[in-house]
Amino acid sequence: MDLNALSHWQQLSFCAALCERSFPNFQLFCEMEGQEEEYKQARKILNKAWEYLRGQLSSLKNIEKQLEPLNELIPEPGNYEHFGAYPAMDTMIALQSCIQGILDDSIHDACALQTMTHERLEEVLELQGQTKQDSELWARQLNFEQEALDIIEAKISHAEAIKQLIPLSHDQGVSQLGICLND
Repeated sequence: MDLNALSHWQQLSFCAALCERSFPNFQLFCEMEGQEEEYKQARKILNKAWEYLRGQLSSLKNIEKQLEPLNELIPEPGNYEHFGAYPAMDTMIALQSCIQGILDDSIHDACALQTMTHERLEEVLELQGQTKQDSELWARQLNFEQEALDIIEAKISHAEAIKQLIPLSHDQGVSQLGICLND
């Protein structure tokens, strides 16, 4: 899977998909910390990224305005006593990367975000005493990434690709770490 060979739009779409898939991690963190407004704000920003990728934004001014508030949403794990701050931070870094990539087409962060996602998942597996080879979560993540890439590389319109990518990325509300808040 050579993400560097993807076009800018394809890379942004892959990054948005990784971010969407990790959103339950940030949601759980916000629920634990009583930060529901922060979750809603982050959700609005990700929705703007999806709108851009679908070709529905006529101006980038709204996107540009999101950078400063987004910086405030990134948790500093050292300020919290639980592991959940780390995956929440990763989610907001992924979102920040998406927004910066929309504003600057020289930013190509798909590989970096994939690596960050894999490293955090490996850390969780290690904490659980599992190996990648034996992990259903690891297999699900790799399958998700391949399916996302298949959609992104398909010869379909951007709007149609995003229409397929969003539900895939929701993955029935389960994050790459297995966190699900829909129960």
